Amino acid sequence: MTPPFRPSPSSAAPAPRGCGGDRCASGRDAWPLHHVRHDGVFCRLCSSCVLQYHPAAFCSACLFLLPADDQEPHLDPAFSPPGPVAPCSSCAVSVAHLSCVPDPVSFVCPPCAATAEDRTFSYTPAAIGRRVLDERAARVLLVAARLAHESVGRAAAAAREEAERCVKEAAIARKRSREMLDAAFRALEEEARAAKKKEEEDRVAKIKKEEEAKNKKEKLAAHPPKKKTPKSSEANRDRDKMLKFNAMQQPTPLAFAAAAAAAASSMSRSTPSPREDKNPVKQEAQGPGDKVADDDVKPLFGTLQS
Repeated sequence: MTPPFRPSPSSAAPAPRGCGGDRCASGRDAWPLHHVRHDGVFCRLCSSCVLQYHPAAFCSACLFLLPADDQEPHLDPAFSPPGPVAPCSSCAVSVAHLSCVPDPVSFVCPPCAATAEDRTFSYTPAAIGRRVLDERAARVLLVAARLAHESVGRAAAAAREEAERCVKEAAIARKRSREMLDAAFRALEEEARAAKKKEEEDRVAKIKKEEEAKNKKEKLAAHPPKKKTPKSSEANRDRDKMLKFNAMQQPTPLAFAAAAAAAASSMSRSTPSPREDKNPVKQEAQGPGDKVADDDVKPLFGTLQS
């Protein structure tokens, strides 16, 4: 069977009226319409289309729901008592109780029979005029409502699981983002601490350097360096030697005085006075001593004269 009409969620046009099932024979004014999730899409279907989209969930002959293995059918009037079923010989999807069909081997479900006759089929055909709700129509409505409820329940459970999964992923992502933010903040704090430490070290080094320069200036001001005398050139050295030599050659004032005294004494001895002539004996007595003195003065005078 072809899937039902699925309106595009991005379409701005209003939802179409009536049943959204494909080739629905119940009419566009079918009532009531059930909300069913089919192939992941929510659609509005009439009771007949709901049954045709769940062919293996009920008996196509008696229109009772087939109970599951873990379900108690006696507690729900919509379910039939458990029993063997026979599949449709045409589609092999629709089923019916063996007690509801005369020949299980050649059993053909009503939708397949209508398709073989090239006509549309509906469990609730469109009525002309006032519609009467008989037992069969009530059973179709009840089974369709139960199937729609189960479909919506399964969709709600799936949505709940998806929401819980999203919540867990969001919690994990939040925890991871918080850890990353904490790591980033710690890295920023470490960088700021390192920058502050480096700035402090630079400031201390600058202060220390300034203090060393200040101490060096104070030390230089307290003990100025001695000026070194420049070395004399070769000409200056020669001139100094000549001056020293001339100083050695020139006589000193003491030498001039000694020479003058010696000259005066020699002159006095060379011109004898009348007194000396009168006293020759005394001069002879004093001769040796005066001779020695003359001998000492002469070499000195001769040295000065030379």
